[in-house]
Amino acid sequence: MTEDLEEQEDELLALQSIFDADEFVRDESKSAGEIRVCVELPAGFSVALREGESLRQYDISFLPPLLLNFGLPGDYPSSSPPSFSLTCSWLTRTQVQSLVGEKLFSRYDRLLLQNTLDSMSDVTYCPRTSCGSAVILEKSSKAVLCSECGFAFCVTCKRTYHGLEECETKKKHARDALQTILKSLDLPQSQEGVSALLNDYKHGSKERKRLLVSRYGNMLVTLENNLNDTWLANNSRCCPHCFSRIEKNGGCDHMLCSQCGQDFNWCCAFRLTTENGKTHLQEYICENHRK
Repeated sequence: MTEDLEEQEDELLALQSIFDADEFVRDESKSAGEIRVCVELPAGFSVALREGESLRQYDISFLPPLLLNFGLPGDYPSSSPPSFSLTCSWLTRTQVQSLVGEKLFSRYDRLLLQNTLDSMSDVTYCPRTSCGSAVILEKSSKAVLCSECGFAFCVTCKRTYHGLEECETKKKHARDALQTILKSLDLPQSQEGVSALLNDYKHGSKERKRLLVSRYGNMLVTLENNLNDTWLANNSRCCPHCFSRIEKNGGCDHMLCSQCGQDFNWCCAFRLTTENGKTHLQEYICENHRK
């Protein structure tokens, strides 16, 4: 044990003689210390990282100081090895603010906050490009309401909240699967062809209907449901307040929900109020509204 302590003391003294005082700091309370390494990079230095199939290259002009902390256990070097930890010494927020301009610090502060929010599982961002504010999720609901712009959206598909209806992404998968079935059953591939087939079944004679059922079976019902979903997606919107389906048959983009009385913009489902309505709609070409 005494021999171990003597060898540890010799090694620590050797480190003190090799490194300057600002490079090596000894912990006098125990057999431990910290070695500070400042790396000077050559001009044009870069690092290449492979992410899946892509290879990304990053130009680096500076690295923060590296800190090598070590500790020598009581039975080192006769039995146990030393312990090591390698860390980076980052500038504090106050230090960064004192070194850079106001504009650059604002960007740094924003990215720092965003990085923190990105690591939180109960936080998402408003999908509207003009907003992008952070929003806290409710565990029991897929509906999210942005407190900044009032936009209600689905946490899964990031589109206007659609109530109990399936997400557009799920509908797309269903449509893709349906197209595969259509090809395998030699059914019409276009919406016009499907509409003609359904119209043939709806207005055909009993004999004609039996013939179509024997040929296509329950696919006729599936086709009709898919056609209805497609029509709703292309011709209606969900009210951002009560999520009722609303059809627009003309006029400007200023909509009024007949179920709850909410005013909103047809294009982006933005909730309109007396204060923000005129300003928001002026961002769009809406001659009918301006008249």
